[in-house]
Amino acid sequence: MNQNSSFKSINPYTEELLATYAANSDAILELTLKEMKAAQLVWRNKSVQERVAFLPKLAELLRLEADSLAKIASIEMGKLLAHAKAEVLKSASLCDYYYAEAASILKPTNKTLGNNVDVELQYQAMGIILGIFPWNFPYWQILRSAIPSIVSGNAMLVKPAPNVPQSSLALQVIIDKCGLPKNLFVNSFIEIEQIEKLIAHPHIAAVTLTGSGKAGANVAALAAKYIKPAVLELGGNDPLILLEDAPLNNIIDEILFSRFQNNGQSCVAAKRFIVHQSLMPAFKELAIQKVAAFLLGNPIYANTQIGPLARKDLQEKLAAQVLQSLSQGAQILFQHKQIPSKGYFFPPTLLYQISDNNIAREEEFFGPVLSIYSYNTEAELIALANQTPFGLGASIFSNDLVRAKRLSTQIEAGMVYINQMVKSDVSIPFGGIKNSGFGRELGPEGLLSFCQRKTVWLKQV
Repeated sequence: MNQNSSFKSINPYTEELLATYAANSDAILELTLKEMKAAQLVWRNKSVQERVAFLPKLAELLRLEADSLAKIASIEMGKLLAHAKAEVLKSASLCDYYYAEAASILKPTNKTLGNNVDVELQYQAMGIILGIFPWNFPYWQILRSAIPSIVSGNAMLVKPAPNVPQSSLALQVIIDKCGLPKNLFVNSFIEIEQIEKLIAHPHIAAVTLTGSGKAGANVAALAAKYIKPAVLELGGNDPLILLEDAPLNNIIDEILFSRFQNNGQSCVAAKRFIVHQSLMPAFKELAIQKVAAFLLGNPIYANTQIGPLARKDLQEKLAAQVLQSLSQGAQILFQHKQIPSKGYFFPPTLLYQISDNNIAREEEFFGPVLSIYSYNTEAELIALANQTPFGLGASIFSNDLVRAKRLSTQIEAGMVYINQMVKSDVSIPFGGIKNSGFGRELGPEGLLSFCQRKTVWLKQV
């Protein structure tokens, strides 16, 4: 172990250093890529049926080890234990989906052009995909990218976030037991300074990143520099819209969960609540009542509703953002008072009276802070919803489905959910627009993201 390594596992509730790990040297990475390329060249020539054969065992192991994996994530990054287990089980359902659907999705398609000419569209693997992943869903976000990439004939080199090394190592153990050939999924502790060399490397065919806008911009620039495909799933400042007929009492728990899930650390969390002025008094009252009742504490305990933020620097950044928002005129409607004396906690906070030039409109607040906006007309609603550089998801709540669907076409986001919080489903493409990234994960598109489309022309002679 190396005490100077950036790969440090720290319990954000106790602030205890659990373990440190050294990053891999350039020489080790070179050997790793050589071994991965050899394995991938064999793997790409397997049939789809052979390439999905490991998935039932992987799903079984994820379900069997769900409790132990959840505990590791909960201790390492503060996720509530029940939510961490749900993440593992969702990853198992991803295996089920691609096991059932991969063959039909990857099946070549044919088109007859006439004059005895047929064209076949084939989907072929690219090679080794470099995956750069965050810490807030340490199993799901890796597997939702790695599984379809590997099933389509690629290998994946995984760079986990530096603060969840034990979660990534535990996932590697599961992968090594499931029957997937060696060197097709490799977890590697890689420093930021090594990223450009990897993207430039001839064995790396493409790159995918889930993370911040800054990280995404840097990786996109490098991918373009070396002419390699990229998929980016970046941040969000998602609007949650309450039309005047929204059944507030029936949905209040769901819509607040959509903000405070994962201790507020989710890219698809609803961060800006856009509330019709007629509903505002009732919404304020209910929101204060519910948020005041949140129990903050150890994420391992079943009754805890809000755990700590994952790192000290994240706590400090969020505090600075809120202070700047207040200095720019925002007001605190409510802020939780019962904060544990130790741990990287930030008090659940409701902000309102947020002016046009406020940081809360421009930046993603990655933690338990909810911004509240009022509107009267539809024009005001659309302007507020789109007044952000991000475009990941959005929610609209209303009893008038026709109106809600009409409004959804005017929202600048990759995904719009009517009478639901933003969430992902293994069978549906997931991704954003604008500064929230490009490309899609999950569903058929996720399986094809790192496939070459090859056209083969055949003419009868």
